[in-house]
Amino acid sequence: MKTILRAVPIFLLLMAVTYLVPQITSEGPSEIITQKNKAQEVKKENAVNQPATFKQEKIPLSGIGLYIGQPVEKIQEEFGEPLRIDPTLYGYDWWVYGENEQDYFQVGVSADGKITNIFVLGAQLDASPFKIGMDITEIYQLTMFYPTFSIDYQEDTYTLELSENDLNYHPLIPFENQTFAILMFDRKTNEVNAIRYLDKRSLLQLGVYEITSQTPIPAVEYQENDFKEVYKSNQQEILTILNSLRQRYEVPVLTYDTALTNMANDIFTYQAKQLAEKAHVNNKEESSLQDDAQSKDDGTGINEHEIDEYPPLTTDLIQEKLKLEEVPLADTRVLYSNQSADSTWNASFWFSIENQRILLMDPNLKRIGIAFRGQEVLLILDRDTANSVK
Repeated sequence: MKTILRAVPIFLLLMAVTYLVPQITSEGPSEIITQKNKAQEVKKENAVNQPATFKQEKIPLSGIGLYIGQPVEKIQEEFGEPLRIDPTLYGYDWWVYGENEQDYFQVGVSADGKITNIFVLGAQLDASPFKIGMDITEIYQLTMFYPTFSIDYQEDTYTLELSENDLNYHPLIPFENQTFAILMFDRKTNEVNAIRYLDKRSLLQLGVYEITSQTPIPAVEYQENDFKEVYKSNQQEILTILNSLRQRYEVPVLTYDTALTNMANDIFTYQAKQLAEKAHVNNKEESSLQDDAQSKDDGTGINEHEIDEYPPLTTDLIQEKLKLEEVPLADTRVLYSNQSADSTWNASFWFSIENQRILLMDPNLKRIGIAFRGQEVLLILDRDTANSVK
C-alpha cells in the first residue's frame, strides 16, 4: 500500500509534464520555421487503430459549392469574367475573383471547362450551409466530423483517414451531390477562415489526408505550363490570401518585396550548390579508384542542376545563408514548407498551426518575399528597417 501511495505523486507529475510541455514550448514564434512534412507524420501516427469505415451522413449543399462539376459558364453567368486566370500544374487553371477578405474566391477549371475546385475566402460569399467566420460549435450543430472516409472513384475504393489535427482544424465534409468541402479553421479563433469545395478526383490528388488503401491514387495530369508563370501566379495567390486574412483581423497588409524573394531563391540555390559540391567530391573519390572513369561535370567541376531531388531545407542551412548575406535575424522571419499540396491550400493551412499563425499575423512585419522550388515554398518577412535586405 505504501508503494502505491509513493507512486501516485510520481504518476501525477509525469501526467502534468506530458500535457503541459507541448503547451509551454509552442507559445512563442520561431525566427525560422521549417514545417517540412510534420503534418504527414502526425497523420501516420494518428492513423493507427482508427475505427473501421462507416457510412457518413451526407448533408445538402445550397451555396457556391453547387457549381462543382458544372460548366464554367455557370460561374460566368453569376460572377462575370475573372480578374485573371492563373495556370497550375494540376490539370486545371485557377479563375480568380475578388480582391479582399470580403469577396475573394478561386475557381478550378479543368481543360474541358468543368469546375473541379472552389476556394472560398470572402466573407460576403454564399457558402451555404456554412459561412466564413462561423464558429466550430455552430458547425457541430450542422454535421458530424468523421475520421474515416471510403470513396468510390472509377471502380476503385479509396480509404481516407483524418488525424486529430485534421478533425480540429481542417475536417472533411461530404455532401449529397457526391462532392466535398474542407473547412479551414483559424487556430486562435476556432472560426472558419476559408472553405475548399472539390470533387472526388481533386480530393484524392490534393493529398492532404492519409490514404491507407493500396489502390494507386489517380495520376495528376500535369499541364505543360512554364514554371516561372506558375510560380508568379502562386506568389499572387499567397500574397492575396495572407493579406486578406491580415485585413480580416485588422493587421496591416504585407508589401511584396523583390529583394526578399531573391534572397529566398538564393537560399534554394545555396543548398543546391552545397549538394553539388559534395557530389563532385564523391565523384572524384570514386573516379580515382577507376582508371576508366569519366568526369561528369560541366568543366567547372560543380553543377547544381545535376541534383534530381533536394532534401528539405533545415533551420541551420537557412540561418547560415542569412548570416553570410548579413541579413539582420532580429528583424527577419522565415517560414518554409514542403507539403505536397498547392499554394492555395498552404496559405490557409498555415493559420491552423500556432507558431506559423503568430508569425504571419505579426503586425510588426511589413514586407514579404515568396520563392518556390517544386512543391517547396519559402517565405521571408521583415520589418522594413534600415538594415533590412536591399
